[in-house]
Amino acid sequence: MNTTTFDTTYTTGVTESGKTGFFKRLMLAFIAAREAEARRRVAIHISSLSDHQLAGFGMGARDIELARSGPAVRVELAN
Repeated sequence: MNTTTFDTTYTTGVTESGKTGFFKRLMLAFIAAREAEARRRVAIHISSLSDHQLAGFGMGARDIELARSGPAVRVELAN
C-alpha cells in the first residue's frame, strides 16, 4: 500500500521567504469580492428604507446619515 503526503505550507500560509501562497491570496481576493458585493446590496436595501424603519432597527441619526452617504460604509445594527 502506498501513502502520499502533501506539504501545504506554501499554499495555505506564509512560507519561509515571507510570501503568501497563491491559493491563499486567491481565496482572500474571492472573500473580499463577496464581502464588497454583500455590502453594496445591504447599502441599496438600507437606502430604500425610511428613517423611521431604520430607527426601529436601533440606528441613530448619525448612523442613518452614514448609511445613506455611500455603499462603502460599515453599518452596525444594535441587537
